[in-house]
Amino acid sequence: MIHTEYEWLSDEKKLIFAQSWVPEDNLRGMISLIHGLGEHSGRYARWAELFVQAGYGMLAVDLPGHGCTEGRIAYVKNYQILLNQVDLTLRKSEDLFPGVPRILYGHSMGGNIAINYAISRDAPIKALIASSPWLRLTFRVSPVELALGKIMNILLPWVRFKRKGTKTEHLSHDPDHWADLRSDPLVHGMVTGRYFYIIYQQGEYAMRHVYKINKPFLLMHGSDDKITSPRASADFVANTSDRTQLKIWDGLYHELHNEFEYRDIAKYVIDWLESL
Repeated sequence: MIHTEYEWLSDEKKLIFAQSWVPEDNLRGMISLIHGLGEHSGRYARWAELFVQAGYGMLAVDLPGHGCTEGRIAYVKNYQILLNQVDLTLRKSEDLFPGVPRILYGHSMGGNIAINYAISRDAPIKALIASSPWLRLTFRVSPVELALGKIMNILLPWVRFKRKGTKTEHLSHDPDHWADLRSDPLVHGMVTGRYFYIIYQQGEYAMRHVYKINKPFLLMHGSDDKITSPRASADFVANTSDRTQLKIWDGLYHELHNEFEYRDIAKYVIDWLESL
């Protein structure tokens, strides 16, 4: 396996950190991965290795305000910047690995971004994958909290506060993963009014415009996810084409790629890719 780190300039002239994991030969496809809120690309190294073993490379980027990418923690000026970063990642994938089929894969907040990218832009991809996408949250956001988020989005968009309803032990069932997460200096549990509100809005937008997705689409969710809603995922795919496949993993939590069953889950994704 070949691991490479990159630094790019975004369309907004910000320094972007990314990294790739690819097989030494016989590259069959490149997965562009978009991570979730408060984390970074490095948390997917073990996951990437399983795809490399099957001939698929992975290119993962740190989003603005995350990991080693420049920007205020958990802040972004607008949603278009996030979509532009997907554009940049796919362009770099083609430049670095020309002629290889490209797959867009988003987890949690990254699933929200990947889905909205496929809805709003002519995505140059072979397939779309989303795991535990933030379409709606499992816990209820009260009208007061929503109104406060809207106000902060306008008046104090950069002010950070601790995220509600996200406990480390609810991400996966693996205690070793909890320890790694708590000791990771690049992981944070913060969100700004801007980030929360635009992701919330785009989740609702995606629920209304799912019919615009015209690529093979795999959506996976753990049935016991306590952060993002598996029911919303099921409702979401009910309005898609027969090119969409929904997989609910019984009893699993939010980060499927960090569950004890992660090898079985990777095999399921690889088998789906090979069926296209």
